[in-house]
Amino acid sequence: MGIVYEGFDPVIERTVAIKTILPSQLGGQDVIGVMARFRREAQAAGRLNHPGIVAIYDYGEELAQDISDEEATMMAAPASSAQRVAYIAMEFVQGRELRDYFEKGERFALPEVVRIMREMLDALDHAHSQGVVHRDMKPANLILLQNGRVKIADFGIARIEASELTQTGTVLGTPSYMSPEQFTGQPVDGRSDLFSCGIILYQLLTGEKPFTGESTTTIMYKVLREEPVPPSQLNVSIAPSLDAVIRKALAKAPAQRFQTGHEFAQALQEAVEAPAVAQPVAAMPVAPPSPAPVTAVKPRAAGLWAAGAAAVVALGAIGYIAFAPGRPAAPAAAQAPATAPVNVAPAVAAAPAPAAAPVEPGTMVISALGLVDPQDARFKGDAAAAQAEARNDAKRQLVEKALALYVDKSSLDSNRDVLQAKLLANSGAFIKTVIQEGAPSTGKDGLVEMQTRAVVSMRDVQKSLNQLSREERIDFIRNKGDPKISIRIDVGSADGANLARERSQLAENVVKDRIKSFGFRVWSGEGDNPAPANAQPADFAIKGEVKVKQLSTKLPASGLTITKTMLTSWTLKAIDVATGEEVYLSTRLPTGQSWATEDQALADIGKLVGDEFSRNFFLQHFNYRTQKTNLVVTGLPDQGSAALLRELRGMRTVLDAQLVAEPGKYQLQFSEGNLPDLVQESVVRPLNAKLGMECFSLAGTSGQDVTLAYAANCANAQMRAKLESGPPAGWKFTPAKRTST
Repeated sequence: MGIVYEGFDPVIERTVAIKTILPSQLGGQDVIGVMARFRREAQAAGRLNHPGIVAIYDYGEELAQDISDEEATMMAAPASSAQRVAYIAMEFVQGRELRDYFEKGERFALPEVVRIMREMLDALDHAHSQGVVHRDMKPANLILLQNGRVKIADFGIARIEASELTQTGTVLGTPSYMSPEQFTGQPVDGRSDLFSCGIILYQLLTGEKPFTGESTTTIMYKVLREEPVPPSQLNVSIAPSLDAVIRKALAKAPAQRFQTGHEFAQALQEAVEAPAVAQPVAAMPVAPPSPAPVTAVKPRAAGLWAAGAAAVVALGAIGYIAFAPGRPAAPAAAQAPATAPVNVAPAVAAAPAPAAAPVEPGTMVISALGLVDPQDARFKGDAAAAQAEARNDAKRQLVEKALALYVDKSSLDSNRDVLQAKLLANSGAFIKTVIQEGAPSTGKDGLVEMQTRAVVSMRDVQKSLNQLSREERIDFIRNKGDPKISIRIDVGSADGANLARERSQLAENVVKDRIKSFGFRVWSGEGDNPAPANAQPADFAIKGEVKVKQLSTKLPASGLTITKTMLTSWTLKAIDVATGEEVYLSTRLPTGQSWATEDQALADIGKLVGDEFSRNFFLQHFNYRTQKTNLVVTGLPDQGSAALLRELRGMRTVLDAQLVAEPGKYQLQFSEGNLPDLVQESVVRPLNAKLGMECFSLAGTSGQDVTLAYAANCANAQMRAKLESGPPAGWKFTPAKRTST
């Protein structure tokens, strides 16, 4: 609608910013209404005097230079020979919008979050005391100066008490940051701004918006009807006490929110300073000690991508508080170990075959064996404490197996301490549903053990891992390398002259350059330039369908005909090839775009497509691939099947292990790879190392079926005792002793 200039006031000798609006450039918009809001910005901010609010110096209107009919036509503006330009002279501020930090994936340490919020809320308290409600609080209107201080800008739709410019029923604002009363057109006051500040705080803590959607209608429904996911579930490094602050800030009814900015800031400070308290372990039904499968219950909804481009998983569960650029890294406060309550399926007698747990996209059923040494000094001889720790260890092993899908074994081992402190200690945050939990018991090896099988949110694990790598500056070695992406962009004409869509290699190449800048491998999909030789299938497929239209106008003065290319529609998708899931969809048309030539249009369309994606987007949705196998073990001694199941569940690389009806038959799940090699390295080698003899050997494979043979010379009492009584191979050969954090 206008331009902001850097200006200089020669009288006072200061640099100023001059915001201008030329009515002729408003096109078909409500010129009177827009100009009224522009004047109101000057009136609203002009009556405020606070270091946290951009100061207004002057407002005025002047005659602009005449514009020709040809220029007016090209601008799609009404022709006029005498246009007026309105301007506001304001404080010149050098800094970055908070939005810019979010878009670049930059985060703030928790003390910085508190400081930013306190300064913002203090400035709003001043505005509210002067009868001014901002009504468009969002990251784009918050400027962080070079010294870190916060300035609130753009009071363009502010409401002034007794003003007739904003009537009840008027809906103005930015949907993702609007309060319920703004959506419903009800009267607003300062508590509406505080609701928007609650959304900003949520984004500072988690990196995600609490209410998202592809349309304003979807966002409105969520703001009016739904409660957002508690931030501590998306960010394992913050205390649950912050959930209560967010809950109150985002209350649907204004009377239930914080009533002033000071009250909001004080509650935030107290929540951050409150000592971390270990949460009680939820009482859980205990399944019989037998490893028989149980009937699963449906896990609770995870609210993934449908909840917005963010998704619960959006390393939702990540320790999302990173450090502000250019500032010394503040040491992260140590979190007390907490075991989050989880849904538990009742233990039910099962049919012989393994129960197929109903799981949603982004989750996986994993089984694990929790183990602790009851003689450890930390238990002080308390058997109950050792049993409780065995349960906690089982949950940590569930999450560690999930991590092993993404991170190379050596990288996992070398970074074990930080993973333990940041992720494994908060394992309950990643567990959606406990399907089966055996009773704690002491084995013949003297270790207290517990077998657990649960639905784990892989998306949350992955997102947390990505965030942790940014916070701790750890370059984890990925199991699958970097994402591989295929790109196809089809361009068609909107004027009917060319109904067939054609591949645009120009647009695709621009997108490729963008994606390759992340260090990822790219190629054109479905046609001319397939995957490079010997390349694995794409992890993601980007598909774009766009339509363009040629518009021409003749300039009467010169007789020249000017042609421009306009973008009339687009559909942009990103598909997870492994699951077929559409992880991104946009049909929103970028507005205000026109180009002098079609080549320029295609190049810029490629840039627009590329700008829709970030490196973090792909890493957050980088999927794992797994495979199942039916394992048959011949020659096992009596009772050996149960002992072997215990061993299998205790191995990091065996994601899930279930005993099938017949003794010696198991259903296992591994990561992708050569199945015989995986069984040899993951199962056979550690078992033989434990027994000290080549008792197990690979006897044959057929598709997904693998047969192991148990040697006859090992079928004796001594070897049976070693198998049943010795510490499990997963414990015996673990890289570091398991400890609680």
